[in-house]
Amino acid sequence: MRIPPPALTLLCLFAIGALDGVLPGLTLQFPGQIVLASGIGLAGLTLVLIAIRGFYRVKTTVLPQEMEHSSTLVTGGVYQISRNPMYLGMAAIIAGPGLALGAWATLPVLAVFVWVITTYQIIPEEQALTKSFGDEFVNYKAQVRRWI
Repeated sequence: MRIPPPALTLLCLFAIGALDGVLPGLTLQFPGQIVLASGIGLAGLTLVLIAIRGFYRVKTTVLPQEMEHSSTLVTGGVYQISRNPMYLGMAAIIAGPGLALGAWATLPVLAVFVWVITTYQIIPEEQALTKSFGDEFVNYKAQVRRWI
């Protein structure tokens, strides 16, 4: 992928803000909105940090552009729930502020994020992991969902 996932996350946040500014009438407001939005955003950030910690614990690369240097397949902790908790966390980081704004633009932007990450990041990573780890990754892939 040419745009690193964290940069894509920031780009999506800017897109939501820009679209909200251009289409200010398309908003949703409800009681507890900020609390819920903050919880989603913080949960996303926490998930990303926990997922990164899982990579550092086994001393393998966390950088997607260095997949060939992966020394260990990480399958424990949050990786038992999602094969891609970092990207799931990034999606929550996008959803939180979008919900705080009440911006309907969050939905299409989030959908584009999921599609781009799946198509240009996750699928190539899965191919590289299959090549590197063979049956170990194939078995893991059969047991744990891609997102949630």
